[in-house]
This record gives sequence, structure tokens and C-alpha cells, in this order.
Amino acid sequence: MSTGTAVGPAGQVTHGYIMEHDGEARRLTEKTDPIATMRQLTEAGLRPGMSAIDIGCGGGAVTRVMTGAGGARLAVGIDRSPARIAAARDLARLAWVPTGFAVGEVTRLPVASASFDFAWSRFVFEYLPDPTAALAEMVRVTKPGGIVAVADLDGQISGFYPLDAEVRRGLDRCLLELAATGFDPDVGRKLYSWFAAAGLTGIRVDVRPYQVYAGGIPADHWANWDAKLRVITQLLGAQTGDRDYWRWFMGAMADQLRRPDLFYQCTLVTATGRKPDELASG
Repeated sequence: MSTGTAVGPAGQVTHGYIMEHDGEARRLTEKTDPIATMRQLTEAGLRPGMSAIDIGCGGGAVTRVMTGAGGARLAVGIDRSPARIAAARDLARLAWVPTGFAVGEVTRLPVASASFDFAWSRFVFEYLPDPTAALAEMVRVTKPGGIVAVADLDGQISGFYPLDAEVRRGLDRCLLELAATGFDPDVGRKLYSWFAAAGLTGIRVDVRPYQVYAGGIPADHWANWDAKLRVITQLLGAQTGDRDYWRWFMGAMADQLRRPDLFYQCTLVTATGRKPDELASG
């Protein structure tokens, strides 16, 4: 991802990515399905021979798909984390996939204007305190007539039923505290409006189920959810100073996620649009 979260003195938060931890490049890589990713990229408009940029690339899994199965003649991944960029370079080298990677902020991309045919970002906008500024940067680095595409979630971490009342109150508090970092679990529904305001044309929106669990979190998905719980509750413990409460919440929420009657769903929203010629200088 392209942002970073830190907790300063007295619990002060610097906005950014809430999942920051040493194993994040690996987690992101393991949860990326290359076949599903290729389908997403193709439906968004990526074609062989295009130049593409993957903004908030994490460990570079999507960037590698762009130049591998996607056939992009050039693909560049940008991420704020030097550690994740280093991991992305190593993984691309091991896979013999010719991709480029660079450290950079989503609101200050280290790329010249009008450089790419296809600008892509997935699971990044949900963490940004100023997502419209990131979208403006994506538009800036896209060539006139090129495609801008953003995929993100709607209803993330909130679409559980049933939950015990005390755990539900804890989850509501959790989401309120995370909002201070810029996290928005309902960012997907806002993409169309932002694309229209950015002046993009031919805007299309695709909405489909992303995670649907009936009967609790499946065992093969548990490692991902366990990592989320641990990182988020550690962050909130430092942010609020109430570490005991968040340790309790982590255990209680984990128990709820294993409930045989638990249902959870969130949706994936993908917005695509083209940069018109009149935005060439912007």
C-alpha cells in the first residue's frame, strides 16, 4: 500500500495504512489470486502492449500480473514502503518478470505527467485521508485517452451478523477510532462520484461480491483475518492507551468470527474512466 500509519506521543496518529507490519508484503502476495486479478485488469481495460502503473503495489503481485499474463509492455509499481518495494523487486526477479518498482506517495507520484496508458489502484483508497488527491495524481500520470481504474471495498469489516452486543459496541468503537487514520470501510460507493468530479469520461462501475462467509470465517482464510485483528488491535491499543480493552476485543472478535451462525459479506466496487484530451495538462 502507498500510505503508512504511525502512532506518536500521547496517542497522536499520523494518517495512513493501518495494516503496517513486517509481514505485510507476504500477506498481500498470498491473498492475491493471479487468475482473478487478471480478469479484473482485463475487465478494467488493460490490454497487451499498454504501459501500466500499479499504485499502492504492496509486494508487487498485481504488477507482475500486468506484465506477465496481462502483456503490458511496461508496468511500474509504486508503494510508500521501502521494505515492500524491496520485496516486490526480489519476487519479480525470482519470477523472471520484467517489472519496475519505486518508492513514492500516492499523492506525489514520482512519475512524469501523461506517462501511462493504464493507471490502476486496488485496496488503497480505503486507507487514504484524502483519496480524491490520490485520484487526481492517477489522472495526472495517465495519457490523454488513457484509462484510470480504482477497485476497492464497500462494507469492509462491518457486514457481520450476528454479533454479541458488547462485541458489536467494540466493533463500532474500533471503526470510529480507525476513521482517525483515514480508514473508510464504505469507500467503494464513493468512487463513481469522485471519478465524475475528476472529469473522467465514459465512467463504468462494476459491483460484485468479494467476501461472502456463511458459517464463520473459513479455515483457509483465517490467517488473513488473524493478522488483521492483531495489527489493528495493536494499533488501537497504542492510539488510545487502552491496551487491555483492545486485547479483550481481539479475543472476543476472534470468537465471534468462528460462530457457526455468522454471516459476513462485503462487495468489491471497480470504477473505470478515461482521461479526456482537455485534461492533458492537469
